[in-house]
Amino acid sequence: MPTNILLITPDAAMHRLYLGSHVRSFREAPLTLTTLAALTGDDPDLRYRLVDESVDRVPLDQAADLVGISVMTGTARRAYALAEHFRGRGIPVVLGGVHVTAMPEEARRFADTLVIGMAERTWPRLVADFRAGRLQAEYREEETDSDWAEGIPTPRWDLLRRSGYMVPHTVMLTRGCTHACDFCMVPVVWRRFQKRPIADIVRDIRAVPGARFAVSDVSPFEDVAWAKELLRAMIPLRKKWGALATTRIVDDPELLDLAVRAGLQFLLIGFESVDQPALADMGKSFNRSTGYREVMRILHRHGIVVQGTFVFGFDHDGPDVFRRTLERIRELRVDIPRFSIYTPYPGTRLFQRLEQEGRILSYDWGDYDTMHVVFRPANMSPVELYEGFRRAYRETFRPGGILRRALASGGNFPVTFVGNLTYRLFVQRLDRGKGFEMPVTQRGPHQVVSRVARGASVDGMLNPEGAAGACPAPECDRR
Repeated sequence: MPTNILLITPDAAMHRLYLGSHVRSFREAPLTLTTLAALTGDDPDLRYRLVDESVDRVPLDQAADLVGISVMTGTARRAYALAEHFRGRGIPVVLGGVHVTAMPEEARRFADTLVIGMAERTWPRLVADFRAGRLQAEYREEETDSDWAEGIPTPRWDLLRRSGYMVPHTVMLTRGCTHACDFCMVPVVWRRFQKRPIADIVRDIRAVPGARFAVSDVSPFEDVAWAKELLRAMIPLRKKWGALATTRIVDDPELLDLAVRAGLQFLLIGFESVDQPALADMGKSFNRSTGYREVMRILHRHGIVVQGTFVFGFDHDGPDVFRRTLERIRELRVDIPRFSIYTPYPGTRLFQRLEQEGRILSYDWGDYDTMHVVFRPANMSPVELYEGFRRAYRETFRPGGILRRALASGGNFPVTFVGNLTYRLFVQRLDRGKGFEMPVTQRGPHQVVSRVARGASVDGMLNPEGAAGACPAPECDRR
């Protein structure tokens, strides 16, 4: 008898475009669900339905035998509400993902089964156990001492709606990171940096039906010798792609040349701060703020579009940080700037430090999206931080600034223009959209929410201060 499995990624309220009833994300397609579906092979008696709520509605009446939900911190409330809905219908629910790995005891109250850590080995075993009637309460994938992430199949891209994404195909090269920035959840979930076998990566890239794909690994070029070997193998594939990298990618000219020959067109670089003391405190001192101009010069010389990310709210930041950052962005000629607010995700060193200092203001996970202030800054008020963040977006993505950056990118005008236009649309949501209110001044008693998050009340976790966004019913759809 066929087993019907519904896999869900809850809505993360990310950048998207509405064309009537059609929703399209400006981002690349996520890998989690498509990889899970691939892990169990081509069993004809396993039928998957994959739903990314950022672009499609969750079918609340789906006739599923098992529901799996991947949970990030910012989507935890929505994930828990969806879990309660399906469990209320008598359908077993599996919760996994970074937030579940960081906060398993919290998540356990909303699930029949937890997947903690990665799932390459545990998901096939979980599905087999479910079909045999012996589903366990927890499946935990322990880290190995291997430098290799082996046995990962080609994702089932066919199970997600391709028209829902600007880049519908994403390929994994590495797992983990050799660095440990204090705000990053990667070391919380998986501390070891691992590479995939080059033959597996080439297999996946060959399977991409289009000309372009994305790499969403946080820092895939850390093992330079391996990266060069991989890039040489990618050159004959004649694909175009974008990735994340640190500023250190310019330190090895051969590496960068090989990347461009292999089709690299776009890089997201985490500059984070224009102040070296802030970079040192967060654990990213290998970024040299005085060297940013040379980084940009080299990348532009290679024809690479750069999305530069900057974070506001470090302990060294005062009210002047917004003006100084925008001045540096103009000086550096960053093609597509992006801003975020310093956010202490649970399990990170930053969360532990700010909690010890009594500076966390909200434990409402819905505010943990890098677009809300959830802690008390050291050298400005929470409102000053939030308003400075919004002002930076408004000033940066005025029409004149968008056109100037797009024209300066020459032959990369289409990519740069669309990227900047995406954030222009985001600014409109940031100013007027539901869910972007300043939490400290608008949403009331956060220490009550704090106690709720620690286990005092399920109702408060799902719907703090009566927020309608937690409701899983169709009429409560946040879009």
